[in-house]
Parts: sequence; structure tokens; C-alpha cells
Amino acid sequence: MSRVLIIGNSPQKQLTKWHKLIQSAETIIACDGAISECYEHDVTVDFLVGDLDSITIQNLAKAEQDNIQIIKSDEQNSNDLSKALRFCQNLSVSEIDIIGVDGGKSDHQMANYFALLEYELPVTLHLNDSIVIAVSKLNPLYYKARAGLPFSLFSIGQATKVTMTGAKWELINHDMKPSTMGLHNEILEGELSIKVENGSLLAFIDR
Repeated sequence: MSRVLIIGNSPQKQLTKWHKLIQSAETIIACDGAISECYEHDVTVDFLVGDLDSITIQNLAKAEQDNIQIIKSDEQNSNDLSKALRFCQNLSVSEIDIIGVDGGKSDHQMANYFALLEYELPVTLHLNDSIVIAVSKLNPLYYKARAGLPFSLFSIGQATKVTMTGAKWELINHDMKPSTMGLHNEILEGELSIKVENGSLLAFIDR
């Protein structure tokens, strides 16, 4: 089981900020044009995934020369992050971290959140101001943090029997639907636990 890091092709160039995640990753996947910044910062990439419409001819040739495994997918029904997560289903994965998705168009940002929910994988999306974790029956959330740390929890569609403990406002077998109800809660001292029987949730936890 390996820890995988997916690097998105963000317009905000900030790989140096995520040095610890890069160093701790056992497998690194670059999404399309993200390979350019990886080369600029000497980040060793194992796989290059996407439709390859954002990569330069020079960097594509270099990736081939460096024996990076290239997974090209021309289908346009999913974005490059979704394609990278789909590819992770073929790997023995213990944890997936995602960086390099801050900024860009709002609809692309929204698509990235939905990509977290498309596959039953242990995924954490790292943003400048927060982390985003997908919660499902197969992937409950257990998160240790300092007391008072703000977070929000949103249902994507109908979610049934949501149980949340370790928070200022808790839930016990509560049914949730898309709404603003879960905005701005706080973690109590100890561990935040979120479970759901059916449906999908997104937890936004402040840094």
C-alpha cells in the first residue's frame, strides 16, 4: 500500500509550499501540464495522466525520455483530476493527497470537488485555506486537531444516517440534504468523527 500524491495543473505556481507532502509521497502523479512545474522544482514524477492538451511538446518528449509512465485519455467526460483518481484504482493505495488545484475558473473548482466523490478512495484535497475530505460509508472521517478548529460539512445529494461526534454541534443518525446547515462548526478537543450510512459528504477543515 502506497501513499500517492496527485499534482494538479493549477494556475497558481506554489509547489514549494507542499514540500512535506511531496517528500512523504511514495508515488507521484502529475496531471497534464503540471509536469512543467514538477520539472522546474525537480519533483520526480512516476505517472503523467490526462488528455495532454496542456503539456508542451518539449516536456512530453522529456517525460518519455525520463521513462515516466504516460496514461493518456482523450475522453472529455471527466477532467484530468478525475482521470488521475480513476487511474489510482489500479494502484495499491493507502492514502491519496491532492495539491495544485487552487485558483482557476469557478466551474473547474466545482468539478474538482465532485471528482473526489466519483471513486471510493481515501482522498484529501489540499487548498491554501483548508483541506477537503470526501466522506462515504466506505471512507468515514477520523481527524485529530486542536480544539476550536473551524470546519464545515456539506451533503452532496441526499445523505442518510449521518453521525458526527467530536464537534461543537453534533449529529446522530441525521439525514442531510444540500443546504447551508453544515457551515461553520468547530472541532472539540480530541478526534472529529463523521460517518454516513448512504450518500456522500464533503468536509472542509481549516488549516
